[in-house]
Amino acid sequence: MRDEKHIPPEKLEFKDIKAETVVEFLLWLEKNNQISISTRNQRLAAIHSFYRYAQAEYPDNLLEMQKILSIPFKKKPRPAVSYLTKEEMKLLLDQPDVKNRRGRRDLALMAILYDTAARIQELIDLCVKDIRLHPPATVTLTGKGNKTRCVPIMGNTVQLVSKYMDDFNLKSNGRQQSPLFFNSRGEKLTRPGICYILNKYFRQAKKNYPGIMLSDSIHPHMVRHAKAVHMLESGINLIYIRDFLGHVSITTTEIYLKIETELKRSVLERNYPDVVTQDIPEWRNDTELLQWLNDLCR
Repeated sequence: MRDEKHIPPEKLEFKDIKAETVVEFLLWLEKNNQISISTRNQRLAAIHSFYRYAQAEYPDNLLEMQKILSIPFKKKPRPAVSYLTKEEMKLLLDQPDVKNRRGRRDLALMAILYDTAARIQELIDLCVKDIRLHPPATVTLTGKGNKTRCVPIMGNTVQLVSKYMDDFNLKSNGRQQSPLFFNSRGEKLTRPGICYILNKYFRQAKKNYPGIMLSDSIHPHMVRHAKAVHMLESGINLIYIRDFLGHVSITTTEIYLKIETELKRSVLERNYPDVVTQDIPEWRNDTELLQWLNDLCR
């Protein structure tokens, strides 16, 4: 308002700000500040918050306030789901040195992260009491909204976790409330700590297998995506995958269908010849067809 409308902030009144003014402001932000769509929407959310308060305190300008509150947020394109292939995941899990305790801990952590498709916060919050090693072996995860789900873990993961718990004396009495994965101070691992572990072994695998590890970077949610895609590739029903991931709606899980469709298409293209040949005549050379179309247009 000061730079474009030449109204000093101390003289600004409600009548000076209309819905069109707010739209102009948002466009001005995008043009001059080079901000992202998310930042633009945050600015609009702050404006909405203020005007929801203001309409109760200053109802004289209620109509214009309602117009401002009806300004929609700008949609942004959904980023493609990034994940590790089965081969990349296997190479990543081969990197820790299982000859020492720290390497066995890191391998157990990555195995649990993949086998349960846990969110990073769910992994951080895991306690010893949440692990059941006796058949049927399961892990109890506490997700968003304190919702819990019980997911099975495979035999290899059970052995890794059991060995790790023996290494750090986590099976003894009185350790049930202890965090499953902890740092040198006995505290829960943090998000940066888990990301550091993943990145360390990812860089190691990328260095050792540059032609196979094609991803440029890694983050914990990529492992969750990888598990979902691998389950879908194995023919597991989307409903079971939804429950396994802890999604409330099947719509959230359907993002993996697009990946699976692309995988099927690429496999078909590699293994089957083109049905359409290059001998099909060019329609622009068909004078009778062109004449018929011209007559149709008249």
